[in-house]
Amino acid sequence: MRCDTCGLEETIPFRCNYCRQSFCHLHRIPINHSCPYIDKYVEKRRLMAKGNYDDSVPVSSFSNNVGRALLRAIRIKSSKTELLHLFVATLLVTGVGLSFNHYRYISWQFLAIFISAFLVHELAHKLLAQYYGTWAEFRAQLYGLLITAISALPIMPFKFIAPGAVMVGLSDRNKFGRVALVGPLTNLVMGFSFLISTYIYPYHSYLYAGASFNAWIALFNLLPFGVLDGEKIFDWNKIAWGLTMASTMVLFIAAYI
Repeated sequence: MRCDTCGLEETIPFRCNYCRQSFCHLHRIPINHSCPYIDKYVEKRRLMAKGNYDDSVPVSSFSNNVGRALLRAIRIKSSKTELLHLFVATLLVTGVGLSFNHYRYISWQFLAIFISAFLVHELAHKLLAQYYGTWAEFRAQLYGLLITAISALPIMPFKFIAPGAVMVGLSDRNKFGRVALVGPLTNLVMGFSFLISTYIYPYHSYLYAGASFNAWIALFNLLPFGVLDGEKIFDWNKIAWGLTMASTMVLFIAAYI
């Protein structure tokens, strides 16, 4: 399908929630395609920034700004398109988890930890972006789905999980950098938590797997090139990137020794 603004061919186009036309990733935001309903979009963002856009959520019941901030942080807004893309991506990630044949059997704990390393990473991006009052939704990408599907084959020695990414409509450089950083940070927190748990429960192999999976996902996403989180973080704050990468290397080495 072609973008209604520039004519770029998109395998999975973005549909505007206001004018209902289809656009490429460059023109998905109403401002970028001169949406005739731009006033509604601007008003929605203004209300979201104040934390009282969704009338179904009793924001007024909180008596202070801390309560409002917490409510905005945990509230998730998703479209049917996002849920479909996330469902397909999760199915392929599950297939990759099931393809590991160096385990005698795949336990539900192993599979849950494997899938959570992907889901929590993406949801962290989405939640922080929505907390900042902007549009944020997961979108699968064709080449990423193909790479993940190939990785799900048991004969593949290397596994790559890159079915898609969370698209955000942020123009603020600092906020955009923080949104990129929060994904790998969640994997670091989860990875070190699993690593510490191995000293308490040393005979649970899925805990070691949790530490190694999260270390690998954090390390891969921190690479400073392409469309990965690492490039966005590196461009935003090189110190933050360096500290996060150093912590990831510590987790990666500790998880694999």
